[in-house]
Amino acid sequence: SQGTQEYEEWKWYSSPTIPEVLHEFPSVRVPTSLLLLSLPLLQPRYYSISSSPDAHPSEVHLTVGVLSYHTQNGKGPLHYGVCSTWLNSINPKETVPCFVRRAPTFHLPSDPSEPCILVGPGTGIAPFRSFWQQRLYDMEHKGVKPLGMTLVFGCRQSDKDHIYKEETLEAKQKGVFKEIYTGYSREPGIPKTYVQHILRDKLSKDVFQTLHSKKGHMYVCGDVTMARDVMCVVQKVLVSQGGLSYSEAEELLSLLKKEKRYHEDIFGLVLHSQEVRTRIHSQSYSEEEDR
Repeated sequence: SQGTQEYEEWKWYSSPTIPEVLHEFPSVRVPTSLLLLSLPLLQPRYYSISSSPDAHPSEVHLTVGVLSYHTQNGKGPLHYGVCSTWLNSINPKETVPCFVRRAPTFHLPSDPSEPCILVGPGTGIAPFRSFWQQRLYDMEHKGVKPLGMTLVFGCRQSDKDHIYKEETLEAKQKGVFKEIYTGYSREPGIPKTYVQHILRDKLSKDVFQTLHSKKGHMYVCGDVTMARDVMCVVQKVLVSQGGLSYSEAEELLSLLKKEKRYHEDIFGLVLHSQEVRTRIHSQSYSEEEDR
């Protein structure tokens, strides 16, 4: 209906908080007691652990991007990520209520000779930090000689948000990584490059050989839009490098997931991404029309 469409448009354009709703519609008068009773409990925020339990047995490291964004296409009120803002504001040694949830399918292969491609732009690099720390620990304390991994990282600018650059270079010098590729999306003077562009333009052959010929693993960590784009590129690589049809490549990807060789750790919606919000509210319209 028209009213539903207008509501969806307003909701995704404004992403309003409750105070903003009450301010925009002053005729709505809700008793404080009813409002408090109706508010849902805050849901836990899940972050990938970015440290190895062997290398740091009494610690848990997190890699957190502090979220802030303006609604209404950048012209509205400034909103803040609830948990990331709180973590950024607390004092050292302050207690953080938390629990550990297992990720049974997102871990290094038991055989260190199996090839691995790690794809993680931004804070998506978080679990891979635990990977390279674990490999370093195994090499230095257990005498393990693993096959070097390939890391594909992405950020905006080299001098602003290229996190863990020194750590990854050190890990490569010690043999943990075979290659490290970085794409910059806002680097002055060079074209925008995202992780999926690197996979397509520089690693097509390696991706195919890793997933098909060498029975290796591919790990993807980050937001839902990036993960979708990476999967589309991988499907096209399987078609171009392996001579498969698109349906055969799709079936192979499904098989790789079942075999636990294509791994995904996907974040929820990126709230400051207008592209994501536009896609979702367009889907809401379609679902309403189908009813």
